[in-house]
Amino acid sequence: MEFIEGRIEEEKVFGGIVFPKTFNPPYGSSADEVLLVEMIREKREWLSEVLRRHSAILFRGFQVSSPEEFGRVVEAFGWEEMPYFGLATRTKVADRVFTANEAPVHHPISFHHEMSTVREFPSKIFFLCAEPSPKGGETSILRSDIVLEKMEEQFPEFVSKLLRTGYIFQTKMGKQNATNAIVGKTWQSLLRTDDKVEAQKRAQEKLGCSFVRFDDDGSGEFVYGPTNPTKEIGEKRVWFHHLIGRNKGDTDNYFGDGSPLPRTALDAYRKITSENCVDIKWQKGDVLLVDNLCAQHARSVSSPPWPVPSSIGDYMSTVIVLI
Repeated sequence: MEFIEGRIEEEKVFGGIVFPKTFNPPYGSSADEVLLVEMIREKREWLSEVLRRHSAILFRGFQVSSPEEFGRVVEAFGWEEMPYFGLATRTKVADRVFTANEAPVHHPISFHHEMSTVREFPSKIFFLCAEPSPKGGETSILRSDIVLEKMEEQFPEFVSKLLRTGYIFQTKMGKQNATNAIVGKTWQSLLRTDDKVEAQKRAQEKLGCSFVRFDDDGSGEFVYGPTNPTKEIGEKRVWFHHLIGRNKGDTDNYFGDGSPLPRTALDAYRKITSENCVDIKWQKGDVLLVDNLCAQHARSVSSPPWPVPSSIGDYMSTVIVLI
């Protein structure tokens, strides 16, 4: 059986390549998770090449409805699981499956590559929509090579300096764990120690940050850089590290020499990401596969009544390919 090539209204085309690529069930089939698993197993090498070319694949119409079914879909690709390690609050609900970020869905999440601030990050991520938000709650995806291309076109001197000096960014950690925050963990819970010396060591080993700044109230900050915000992934050059802060505003990011990033460049970056992203309007049972090395994702604000447990898809899985 063959996938039916579909399309979504929100998709974009860059250089003749559609983003994301959408597949629907074969005509006349009993579209369900069992069929999707069988088709993935049969065509997984071809699907890997499709993902490499298109950076994201949306499987729509297969009626995947539970975390367990979602886990079987992920497993069908044959890729090795990568355990989640990061700042967001997530709960494991099935084999290979976690909840999406459990922060309230009226909090937006800005564009980022999953676990990009960790030394070992997944090459691919999956999302499942178990229940779409009645209003809002879209997952936005964005090709990072397009971001870099357009930033170099519009602000070549800024990008040149950024690559020359690197840049410094910080991630703030609260003084207590909080399920109502995008960054929901304390440094103590993430690094599993209260000892500051040991925390510094573990942070540098696991996160690759330069150092941890400990505040008197028990909170802290992971400080990264100077680092190169771009990466070369095969033939693609991508903007890999977020330029706009994931906390409040973007004033915690600097050039590697300590000078502030110009507001005009930050505004241009924000505009580029907004104009070139695809806001996927979830349908129940959607499975989205994203190349985490080449594409970023974000979460739009959801309006009440809010779905449970989340809305960036309801569940997430991370995988890594060992090369």
